[in-house]
Formats: sequence, C-alpha cells, structure tokens
Amino acid sequence: MSLAAVVRRIGPPDIHSLEEQRDIPGLIGLLSSSDYRIRKQAADALGRMGAPAIAVLNNRATRGSVSTRLGIVEAMARIRSHDSVRVLCRILAGDESNEMRWIAAIAIGETGIHSAVPALVGALKDRDKYVRFGAAKALAKMEWRPDNPEEEVRLLIALQAWNAIPGVQSAPIDSVAGYLDDPDPRIRASVVSLLGILGDPRAGGACDRAMRDPDPEVRWKATLAFPRCKVPHMYLPAGMSRHARTGKSLFGAMVLNFFCLGLGYNYLGKWWGILLFQIALNTVTTLSLIYGNILPVLLLFSVSSVAVVHTWFLGRRIPDI
Repeated sequence: MSLAAVVRRIGPPDIHSLEEQRDIPGLIGLLSSSDYRIRKQAADALGRMGAPAIAVLNNRATRGSVSTRLGIVEAMARIRSHDSVRVLCRILAGDESNEMRWIAAIAIGETGIHSAVPALVGALKDRDKYVRFGAAKALAKMEWRPDNPEEEVRLLIALQAWNAIPGVQSAPIDSVAGYLDDPDPRIRASVVSLLGILGDPRAGGACDRAMRDPDPEVRWKATLAFPRCKVPHMYLPAGMSRHARTGKSLFGAMVLNFFCLGLGYNYLGKWWGILLFQIALNTVTTLSLIYGNILPVLLLFSVSSVAVVHTWFLGRRIPDI
C-alpha cells in the first residue's frame, strides 16, 4: 500500500511529507480527491518536483480512470509545462471522454503556449458544447483573434453568443447549419432561429433536416424560421411528416388496456385511466368470490377487447408534435 493510501486512512494527507519523500505515485493518487484543496496542494507539490513528476503525469494522463486522469490534467494545468502540451493536445483531439477533452482545453489555455492554438481552433468544431466552450475560453485567454468569418462564427457559437453572429460579414451558412447535428436540442433550436434571422436562401437546404428533428421545439423553430429563407410554407408539412415519432406508443397503450384495463388510457395521459383500472380490478375480485375465477376473467377480456379498439381510435387523434 502506498504512503498516500495509508495517510488517507489515518487522517488528512501529509502532502509535505509525500513531497519530501518524492512519492510521485502517492501525490498522483491524491489528485482524484474530492477535496479541491487537497488536489491543489498535491498538484503544486508535483510542480515543485519538476521534470520527474512531469514525465509521470504525461504518461498517466492518457490511461486509467477518467476521475484520476481529470486530476492529473488539473495538475498539468497548474504546472504549465511546455512538455505537457503535446499530451494535452492529443487528449483534446481524440479522447472519448468529453470531460477529458474539456479539461484539456482549459489546461492548454493555462499554459499560454501559442503553438497549441491550432488544436484549440480545431476543438471549436467538437461535438460537445462544453469542449467547444472550454476551447473558446482558452483561446480568449491567449488573446487569439479569428482569421476569417468561419472561425469567428465557430467561436461565437462555442460561446453561444447568438446575437453577435448576424453582425459577421459573409457568415458561412453551411458551417452554421452543421450544428443542426448537435446532441443538445437547445443548440439545434438556437441554430434554426439564427438561420431564420440570417434569412439567407442558401439555408433552405437545412430546412428538411430541421423539420425532421426528433425534438418538437426544434421543429417549431424551423417552422417559424425557414420561410424567412425563402422556403414556401407548403413544403414544411411534408418535411415534418418524415420525423421519427417520439410521442406515446399507440401499440403499447393497446397492449396495456388488453391486459390491465385502464392503464393504457392512463399511459396516453387520460386521468380517468387509473380509476377505470381500479374499478376493473375490484369488480373482477368481487365476482371471483361469487362465481370463481374463469367467468370474471373472460368477462374482463371481452371488455378489454372493446377497450383496445377504442384505444386505437383515441390514440390516432393524439398528434405527435
């Protein structure tokens, strides 16, 4: 057992002793502590140890659990070593964990090493909004300025400064529309609204994709926005008709009503469904005491069959917005 594990068991870690003993693994073990002060003190101690600690941190930053690696990158950010930038850029460019990519962007910004700017600019295209935000903040810390309208728009989208984008001359419509694939529906809705504000007819090509979005708010924003991009209203219903159904499952409601009369209605949002279920359950229980089990069950299934047909007609009238 390492010294770090021992001191955690008997009380607060003696980071000074770990530093004096040059216990690099022990200090790295403290980087996953839930106490921010302990992580900071351990990172500072590793920084004072110099090159030997940096070499171990660089080696450990790309393997192991995410919680441990987050602490390691946090230490690398505090140490601000040129030797760590290459590892941080590799994490930013390809780590599977969005938290790791996010903290790598922040750590690169803390180093202030401008050779890493291209990696940060590339991260403005990351699929995760937190990574994009971290890259934008790191670039701002380095006082970077965009070289062209596309970089400027990507920077503003990363910062979610939507109101500033219409002021960008020659805003690249294709780059803006690319964010319609963002995992966050709020981002997609903002992008659709932005395309409507820009009013560029070239944005009409994104209309079909937005109208098929699984999120109803995005579809509604698209309905409001794309006529401003010269997309006729008559084309919008056909686009929305092809979106994946996200509402209640009609088949599921029918099955529920057949086997548990009333629960299918409740699933469809009818408050009286649970009341019908209780009535059916109490009725079958009472009749079973008088006539046995077979007759009440057959009676229940006959009523349930009628409810299944009714559920079909009822559910067909519930729109999937």
